[in-house]
Amino acid sequence: MVRFTLKHLFSSLLLTGLSGIVCLPPAALASEPIRVILDHDGGFEDYYAVLVVALASQGKTPPVKLIGVTTAPNGESYCNNSHGYPELKQTVLGTFSAAEGTIDGITQKILSVAQYSKAKIYSGCDVRTTTLSVPNETDEFGKPLAGTGYTPIRVQLPIAGKPALEPCLFHKEFVFSERDIVCWNEFNRPFRDETLKYVLPKAQDALNQFSLPELDLIRPKKKAPDFIAESICDAYRSKKPLTILSVGPVTNLARAYIKIERSPKEYGCPRKIKLSDLKSVLSTRFMGGAWDTNKADNFDANGNYRLNEPFPTWTAGNIYFQAGEHIFGMHHLPFPGTNFQAIQTGEQKKAFNSLNNAEFNFWIDALAMAKALNSGIPVSIVPLNATDSARLQGFADRLKNNPSKCATAPAQFIQTLQFANSPAPGVFVFDTLFLWDTLTATSLWNDFVNFENFHDLEITTLTNGDPTTVTGQLTAAELFRRDIGSLFRRGQVNNPVKLALTTKPASGDPDFKTTIQNYVFGLVCTAQ
Repeated sequence: MVRFTLKHLFSSLLLTGLSGIVCLPPAALASEPIRVILDHDGGFEDYYAVLVVALASQGKTPPVKLIGVTTAPNGESYCNNSHGYPELKQTVLGTFSAAEGTIDGITQKILSVAQYSKAKIYSGCDVRTTTLSVPNETDEFGKPLAGTGYTPIRVQLPIAGKPALEPCLFHKEFVFSERDIVCWNEFNRPFRDETLKYVLPKAQDALNQFSLPELDLIRPKKKAPDFIAESICDAYRSKKPLTILSVGPVTNLARAYIKIERSPKEYGCPRKIKLSDLKSVLSTRFMGGAWDTNKADNFDANGNYRLNEPFPTWTAGNIYFQAGEHIFGMHHLPFPGTNFQAIQTGEQKKAFNSLNNAEFNFWIDALAMAKALNSGIPVSIVPLNATDSARLQGFADRLKNNPSKCATAPAQFIQTLQFANSPAPGVFVFDTLFLWDTLTATSLWNDFVNFENFHDLEITTLTNGDPTTVTGQLTAAELFRRDIGSLFRRGQVNNPVKLALTTKPASGDPDFKTTIQNYVFGLVCTAQ
């Protein structure tokens, strides 16, 4: 996901150095490849993960078998005819069609670059949508100006439905003159556009250069949650282990869980099955969250948690530690128009909520994450901290400097994409970033990360207008503005949860950057 700005902003978080044990999905213990459904939201590096898993799934004895790709309706995704797309994107799309520019269309091109036809694409778009009437003119807090008109905007809904979109009405995104709406995240829109500007054309260039056909992989008649639910029940019946690998918000997975709970027989599960019964064959791995060990940033001098203070101190990441509790938090934006960089780097580091920089994947649909964490199905998480050492720097040059080895479509796609986003001579934005999702994906079949058991994980989740969460320090109206309409409640998570806190360089490698780049180099430069 954009994550690339949010991740880049907070990728310097401190690592705890805790030692742990590796959590592998059940299939990793057997000789059979790990069966995987990859769920993503279409950010720049999500497509690297799709490409790498597809390449690793090929050959005589692959360690992993990609059986399907599902695309998220939120986060970085571009769904057709929503969020102001595609009618406002023709200048960005150029000669590409609107369908090609959707998350499904770009995913198909990436799988075509890998020439992998064994995984079909199932869209999470349009499972639930709504239309919001957005004021054409507002004040700095999003309040409509007198006499202003309204524009209807079609948006994709998260698990919480339309009430979860109410905070958008007070958000800076709705003040933009160009009505391209991504609920909650003002950073999201320009970085979604980068997939249209760079990922889409570079994937097509690779197909053209190597005369590769574009595969027909999109299955429009079956939605992502239905495919995931059916695949889970099939795994249970056949006793074939399955891993859901999610490198975006987990909306599709949460919806699949709900479908199984409500109508298990419809999806092939026994009538009286519980979600926790599926743990014998099902495991999940997520890229998301961040780990913060600086208690001073989270608690005042009296040891009280700085939740609804008007100006709490800044925290790093969206997990904090309190007397043995590890708690995921939610992202809360400051007032519209606030200088975000000043808040992030200023001496006082004041924000409107102490969880102001929660990691994007978990924040964008926290209720879906809460559903996954309360399912009883094993969860392993690769948070932002672990990805700090999975750096992309120099990888494009390495591919470029090995033309004989890397004369493949996947290698050329990555090489040209790394150099594509160049705002100034010698400055290549993508080459300064990280293999966030690729690390999470490849850790399934490589000993790349150290896991720590988290038996007492809690998640703060979205709820609107819950009076029991108001501390009295601020009025409900003020909290609505400052917390973009979202107050807090906590639900205890009883799942088996493991969190990857550090990475493991291979023997002889000076750092993990070398280890992860060596692995990806080997895949993309040997692809036939």
